[in-house]
Amino acid sequence: MIATPPPATLDQWRQRFGGRHRGNRHPRPLAALGYLAQSPVIEGLIEIERLLLIVLYDAPTGHGQHAVRLAGFSGARVPWGVTWGGVEQSKFCKNLLLQPVVNGPGLRLNTASTDLLRLGPQLDRDVEKHVRHPSLPVRQRLRLPCLWAGFKPADAAMITGDGPELEAYSRRTGKPAERLLQGIRREYFGLSRCPFPWMSHHWQQAVTVLADLERFPRRQVFLLRHLPGDLIGCQDNAAFNFRDSRFHSVAKRRSRSQRKLVLAPA
Repeated sequence: MIATPPPATLDQWRQRFGGRHRGNRHPRPLAALGYLAQSPVIEGLIEIERLLLIVLYDAPTGHGQHAVRLAGFSGARVPWGVTWGGVEQSKFCKNLLLQPVVNGPGLRLNTASTDLLRLGPQLDRDVEKHVRHPSLPVRQRLRLPCLWAGFKPADAAMITGDGPELEAYSRRTGKPAERLLQGIRREYFGLSRCPFPWMSHHWQQAVTVLADLERFPRRQVFLLRHLPGDLIGCQDNAAFNFRDSRFHSVAKRRSRSQRKLVLAPA
C-alpha cells in the first residue's frame, strides 16, 4: 500500500468549502470551540494571554444568507477574575465561506495561516457531523479551561483560599479548605500555583494566570440555541464574550454607513 501525502491546507479548505454556499438554509443550531497555543505549553499550562480560543458558528447576514464565522480571542486578567474575548481581546473575525487569499484582508483568511486553515475546516466538520447525527452527545454549553494563579513563594505563604468554588469543593469532599489548598498547591518554575477560582481575591498579587490544557478538549461542539446569548456568559470567575469583536464592530459600522449613503436623499 502506498501512502498518499496529506493535501495542502488550502486544498483542505477547497475540499470542505469550495463551491459551497449557505443560501436558503437555516443556520445550524450548534457551534464549535478549539484553540491554538501561541507559545510552548509546559506541563499542560500556558499563560492566558498566549492562548487563542477559536469559535466557529453560523451567523445570519440577511436575505437568507449566512456566514460561517471563525473568530479568535485571547484572555486577560481583570479585577477578581479573567475575561475571554470581547472587543479588547479579539484577534480576528473571518468568514470560512470566502476563499483564503494572500495576507487575508477583511473577512478572508490568510493563505499563510496554516493552523487556522487546518483548524477551521475541522471545527466545521465536527459541527456538520453532529447535525447529520443528532444522537451524538453534544455539550449543553461551551467549556472554558481551568485556571491556575502563580504567586511568588513569599506571597503564597501568606495568602489563604476563599470563594464559593472552594467552599463547594470543601463540602463535596468533606475536607477543610486549608487542607485542600495545601494538598493541591504545586511549584511551577519558581512560583507557587493554586486554583485561580480559590485565590481570585488575591488577584493583584498573582504573577501570572495559566490555562490548564491537560484535560481541556482540543475541539468541542456545543448547543447554540440563542445568538448571541449562548456565546456570552460566565463560568466560575471567568467571563467570556465570543460574539463581539473589534472587527465585527467595524464591519457593522461600515454596513450602517453604506446604508445611510444609499438612503440619503439626492
